Amino acid sequence: MQRYILTAAALALAVAGPAAAEEGDWGTVKGKVLFGGASAPARKPIATVAANADAAHCQSKGPLLEEEWVVDPKTNGVQYVFVWLVSADGSKLPVHPKLAKPASDSVMMDQPCCQFIPHAQAMRQGQKLVMKNSAPVAHNVNWKGHPAKNPGGNVILPPGKSFTIENLKADRLPVIMVNCNIHPWMSAKVAVFDHPYFAVTDDKGGFEIKNAPAGDYKLVTWHEAVGWGEGGRQGKSVTIKKGEPTEAEVKIQPKE
Repeated sequence: MQRYILTAAALALAVAGPAAAEEGDWGTVKGKVLFGGASAPARKPIATVAANADAAHCQSKGPLLEEEWVVDPKTNGVQYVFVWLVSADGSKLPVHPKLAKPASDSVMMDQPCCQFIPHAQAMRQGQKLVMKNSAPVAHNVNWKGHPAKNPGGNVILPPGKSFTIENLKADRLPVIMVNCNIHPWMSAKVAVFDHPYFAVTDDKGGFEIKNAPAGDYKLVTWHEAVGWGEGGRQGKSVTIKKGEPTEAEVKIQPKE
C-alpha cells in the first residue's frame, strides 16, 4: 500500500511539474508610449470637412478633429501606436497554448460619422476584417499594403452595409493604409501579425501584452506620423519576466 501511495504521488508530481513550469515561462509586458517632443501637439478641427457635401452629417456630433497625433496632455501618452514583440534573432515567437488561435474569426472597423472607428486596428493573420458603414451616407473603402502581400482594393460601401476583407497577410512592416476617397480626410491603419503578441495604445498611451514568452525580446513600435519608434525597425530591448508583469516605456520622437 505504501509503495502504491508513493508511486501515485510521484505520478502526480510528474504530471503537475511540466504544467507548472510551462505556466512559469510566460509573463506580461505592459507600459506606455510617450510623446518625445517638447510639448504635446493639440488636436485641431479638420478644415476640409465643411466644404464636403456630407458636412452636416459628418459634424452632427461635433467637429471632427485631426487624428495624426492624439496625445494625452496630462501623461504625454500617444494613442494609436502599434506595439509588438519580435525575437532578437528573427526566429518565430513561442506562442502560449491559450493563444494558439485568435479569440474571434474577425475584427471590425466602422465609419459612423466620417471617421474610421477605431483609427488603428490590429489583427492576426487568418482573421477577417469587417468594414462597416453605420452612417446614413455612402463611404468607400480603399485599402493598400505591401504590393506583393496585401495589394488592396477599393469598394463602395452604401449606408448600412458592410464589406469583409479576407486573406490579409502579416509582413515585416505589418501596416495597411485605409482611406475613404469620398471624404478625403478619412484615414486609418490596420496592422496584421502572424502571432498574438501585439497591442494598440489607448488614450493614455498605455498597452498590455499578456501571456508573452519570458526572456530577451525586442519591443517594436510604429506610429503613422513618424514610422518606427524608439529603437527603429529593430525595436527596443525588453526582458520579459516569468510569471509577473514587465514594465516598458517607449518614446516617439516627432519629425523636426
